[in-house]
Amino acid sequence: MTTTMTDTYFASPQRSSDEIIQRDRKIIENNPTIIQLLEGFPDLALILNENRQLVAFNSKAVDYIPENLRPCVYGMRPGEAIDCIHSHEMPAGCGTSQFCVECGAVKAIVRTIDKKESAIEECRITRKMNGIEESLDLRVHTSVINIDEKAFTLFSIKDIAAEKRRHAFERIFFHDILNTAGALDGLISLLPDSEGEELVDLETTLPKISTQLINEIIAQRQLLSAETGSLVPEISTLSLNKILNESGVLYTGHEVAKRKTIFVNSVESDIEFKSDKTLLIRSIGNLIKNALEASKPGDGVRVSADFSPKEIFIHVWNSTVMPQNVQLQMFQRSFSTKVSSGHGIGTYSVKLLVEQYLKGKISFVSDEESKTTFTITLQR
Repeated sequence: MTTTMTDTYFASPQRSSDEIIQRDRKIIENNPTIIQLLEGFPDLALILNENRQLVAFNSKAVDYIPENLRPCVYGMRPGEAIDCIHSHEMPAGCGTSQFCVECGAVKAIVRTIDKKESAIEECRITRKMNGIEESLDLRVHTSVINIDEKAFTLFSIKDIAAEKRRHAFERIFFHDILNTAGALDGLISLLPDSEGEELVDLETTLPKISTQLINEIIAQRQLLSAETGSLVPEISTLSLNKILNESGVLYTGHEVAKRKTIFVNSVESDIEFKSDKTLLIRSIGNLIKNALEASKPGDGVRVSADFSPKEIFIHVWNSTVMPQNVQLQMFQRSFSTKVSSGHGIGTYSVKLLVEQYLKGKISFVSDEESKTTFTITLQR
C-alpha cells in the first residue's frame, strides 16, 4: 500500500479485515495463559495486531472504554477505543492525524511493531465523556508478545494523572507564590530607610503586591475546584470594556511584564453581557501572562475585543510564533513549553474554565503572518 500525506501524518493507515481480526481474537481466546496475563495488570491492558488494532483486552479496560463503543471495540485502535478527540480527524483513524505525531502511545506502539523492542512513553490524551472533555495522563508500556508463532503488541497503561496534577499544581503554586512573596519581602525591607516620595511609592505598591499574593492563592483554589467539578460560577452583568481594562492591569508591575508593555484596546461602543467576572478575568489574565512570558524585552502584548449580535470575542496577541509541536499540545494539562521552571497549565486552565464553566470556546492562531492570537469566544 502506498502511503501519502493525505493518508497519514505519522503511523501507517493500513487496517486488517474483520475476518483477520476475528481470527486473531480466537488465537488469544484459546490461550488461557494469555487471558490470565491480561487480567494480572492493575490498569488497562490490550493486545494489538500488526496494524495497531485491538484483538483482546482485560476487564480493567472496560473502565476506559465508553459504553456505546464496547460492542464494536474489536478492530479499533487504542485512541478510538477510549474516544480520543483526535482519533476521528483522519479517515484512517488513531495514529494518523497531525496531533498523533506527538502522542506517546502511538510512538511506543510503532517502535514495538517496527523494531520488535519494548518501549515506555508518557502520553496525554483528551477525550469526551458524556459531552465533557477529560484529560488523561498516562504512562504507556509496550512489548512484543508471541502467541502461536504470531507477533502481537502488549499495550498497557498506568494512570499517572494524580502524580502529574500534583506536580503541575505544586510547581505553579510555589513558583508564583515565592516570586510574589519575595517581591513583598523585598519592599518591606526598604520601609525602615524610606522617606518622602519613596515611602509614598512603597505605600502604594505594597497593597498591590499583597493583593496579587491573595489572588494567586485564590486562583489555585479555583483551579482545584474546577478540576473536581465543585466550582460554581457566579454570573452577573458585566461591561466588556471594564473586563478588558481590569484584565490588562492584572500583570502590570509583575516580574513577567518587566520591560514589556500591555496595550488594551477598548471597544468603541461598550456592551454588557453575562458571565462570571472572576473566572473570566482570571482566564484572560492567564493568556496575558503566557503572552508576556513568550515575549522579548521591548515587545508589546495587545488585549482587544470585538463582537457580533450573538457572540463576544476577546483576543490576546503577542509577536512570537509557537513551534508546531507546541501548538499540537497546547491545551493539555501537563504539557509545558518551559523546561526549567515552566508552568504548562495556563492554557489548560483557561480551556477548563472557559469551556466547562463559562460555556464559551478558546482557540488560537499562530503563524508568521498573524503571529500568535488567543481568542475567548462567549455568548452574549
